[in-house]
Amino acid sequence: MLICPQCQYDNPNHSQSCQRCGVSLAEKPCPECGTMVSFEEQNCPNCGAFTATRWWALITPNSPSLSALETRYLDPGERYRLIMESDLNLPFPLPPQTPDKDLGFQALVMDCQPLQKSVLKSLLEQQEEWLNAEDNPQEENSDRRTSLWHQIGIPQRAFPYLKTRQFSPIIPDIHEAWHDGNQEVILLDDRISWQLLSQFWAREELPMLQIVYWLNEMASLWTPLTEVGCCQSLLVENNLRVDEDQSFGLLRLYEDRDDRQPTLQDLGRMWQQLLHQSKSDKKEALDQLLKDLISGQINQVEQLCLQLQYLAEQEQLTSDEVGKKPLFSEDSDDDYGDVDTVPLPSNFFQEDDSFDTDAEHETIIEGCTTEEFSTADLPMQLLSITDVGHTDTGRLRRHNEDHFALLSDVTKHHSNRGQTIRARGLYIVCDGMGGHASGEVASAIAVKTLQDFFATHWEKGLPDAETIEKAIFLANDAIYKVNQDKDSYGAGRMGTTLVMMLLEGTQVAIAHVGDSRIYQINRKWGLQQLTVDHEVGQKAVQEGVEPQIAYSRPDAYQLTQALGPHESQYIKPDIKYLDLHEDTLLLLCSDGLSDNKFLEIHYSSCLTPLISSGANLDEGLEKLFALANQKNGHDNITAILVRIKLQPCFD
Repeated sequence: MLICPQCQYDNPNHSQSCQRCGVSLAEKPCPECGTMVSFEEQNCPNCGAFTATRWWALITPNSPSLSALETRYLDPGERYRLIMESDLNLPFPLPPQTPDKDLGFQALVMDCQPLQKSVLKSLLEQQEEWLNAEDNPQEENSDRRTSLWHQIGIPQRAFPYLKTRQFSPIIPDIHEAWHDGNQEVILLDDRISWQLLSQFWAREELPMLQIVYWLNEMASLWTPLTEVGCCQSLLVENNLRVDEDQSFGLLRLYEDRDDRQPTLQDLGRMWQQLLHQSKSDKKEALDQLLKDLISGQINQVEQLCLQLQYLAEQEQLTSDEVGKKPLFSEDSDDDYGDVDTVPLPSNFFQEDDSFDTDAEHETIIEGCTTEEFSTADLPMQLLSITDVGHTDTGRLRRHNEDHFALLSDVTKHHSNRGQTIRARGLYIVCDGMGGHASGEVASAIAVKTLQDFFATHWEKGLPDAETIEKAIFLANDAIYKVNQDKDSYGAGRMGTTLVMMLLEGTQVAIAHVGDSRIYQINRKWGLQQLTVDHEVGQKAVQEGVEPQIAYSRPDAYQLTQALGPHESQYIKPDIKYLDLHEDTLLLLCSDGLSDNKFLEIHYSSCLTPLISSGANLDEGLEKLFALANQKNGHDNITAILVRIKLQPCFD
């Protein structure tokens, strides 16, 4: 079976395109130049970029067999091919492929059949079917799983990865595992291009809070790694990495030696080694903790986390005393260097202190327990924000009745301490109704009215719900007046849906009327719909009717409210506020994109990858629209994507 890279649908091996979504199963675009390249090709024929799917191979106890080295394939089926120095145009230096008597052979491999389901995944799916068919209590399934792993031939060295899957992405996911004679082969996510944590610390002048944040992440892994016998993973400097977004992760897992169990004292020595390379000017803050850790006075993970929490709180208090004035005050003495700005209408962005962090409302690091491991709950700030909007008539419509607006003001402050972002954004999507001559006018009126209102009514912080509601009522009144002046009635009255988002820093306000939607996509929770459609079927569901019954009625998708047809007293916009705490993709869209559960089916392949800083939002949205026109296309399609990258606020 061929697994579709877009919708994950299982297709017959002879398929040239996915039977569900229509995407090509023969070739993909080169990430550098866009040329279509076969999935099996190693390099782009146009620009030479390395395009193959890569995995990080671990082969134990020693090195690949002689036949593997001669043919360069690790497996009899010739799916996984060793990448050698002769393979040019790799996007990173190739590490030495030398065997280690204790660690085995490590190498990069390319996947020559990347759309085929891995044998490991098939075995695990079969195992879950067996477990679900059994009557064993859930608490017994853990031992039963381990027993089944042995029975179905999964290598022993793969077990730690399978048992710690809940700690992904810090611990890499396992793709494949098999026996080859007396050897075991494991394929992991490729992280060899990630930066060494030690190099990052040595090059960057990091705030102490950021250092404490990473130390806490390591401490939180100690007990789960103890349970699988892999604490050594935190004691190998080359194994500690950070990705493009400065998120901590391990290159692989290292098994503990039978004759010596790693201790927290060893972890303290590793931290001392890292801190020695750091450029931080506040190393003394950790000196006593490291002394207590290395001497054995701190001998419990919970105790260590409490000490890290205390250090973080003290550092935060010190930072608050030093920086009483607003982070972005005009009379700041800090040398921020160049400032890049994108202007909005006058008065749209006014000076305020809404980005300042109030320490009394924060918990820096929660205490760690053996049952539940906390992470550093630091105040977050913007690292970057990227937005893009697009509209398309669709395959079946002759005119586009949708309108959207994207207004953002981003100020970047650069200094030798890094980059700080200040941002404010107004995002609007309207789906007009009433025919070309009416729907297009209604959506345009709504967008312009809202833009004009917030250009003069957005002061300090996000507008309150009353102010947002007032803006929506004004938009409704403007369209309603046109309807009254034209003396239109019934289906001839123009109207529009509305979904709107206001963003300031890490805070968001959303409002909507009708069935246009806003979604939140992140790596932890996947796709979340943040709005509830104003339609007959949904109203029935909210009143207790079963969804199947509610949506079987012929008027189920008829709107219960929209802007324009009626006076504002009949409009009840939904308004809510969100605080963002992690990297997030926000999507505003008309129903031309969201119909037929299109996003629920395709978000993991089309939207989740766009969370990465290296992903191009314009290209991603274009591809999303192309696929939407294949699967839906019956209506106009409009969407705005906003990518928000966050980092702990350490200053």
